[in-house]
Amino acid sequence: MVLPRVYLGVIFLYAAYAKMTVPVGFPTALRGFLNAVALPNAFPWYKPILTGLVLSHTDLFGPLIIVGETLAGIGLLLGLGTRAAAIIAIFLNLNYLFAKGMPPWAPASNDAPDIIIALTLIATSAGLYYGLDGVFARNRPRRRV
Repeated sequence: MVLPRVYLGVIFLYAAYAKMTVPVGFPTALRGFLNAVALPNAFPWYKPILTGLVLSHTDLFGPLIIVGETLAGIGLLLGLGTRAAAIIAIFLNLNYLFAKGMPPWAPASNDAPDIIIALTLIATSAGLYYGLDGVFARNRPRRRV
């Protein structure tokens, strides 16, 4: 499970970097995305969350998204806190999927496959193999019962 873990980690790091380097600043870009793409297309039950919470607080959510993507990317890439990183990845991708309003099987949606990859990483303890989770697990003293 090394390749899917590294693949997903790179995707999140690349996405975070792209958001960090937006010339107008990511909170401004986030407002533009929400108004132009998300609000017209989001699932109806998700639109109140976008308008009442995210859109009115883009200065807070912009940096939080970048931090979440960075933490998920580093954790998955290094296999450090892999399950926690995968949970962050699932949370972010679910929100992206709901905001875009695409069905999970839509060919243009990469969010659903990324969720499946993250779920697989959680189920297989992927950080134990060629990851820092495995290094720390091997060096941890065993408790005697």
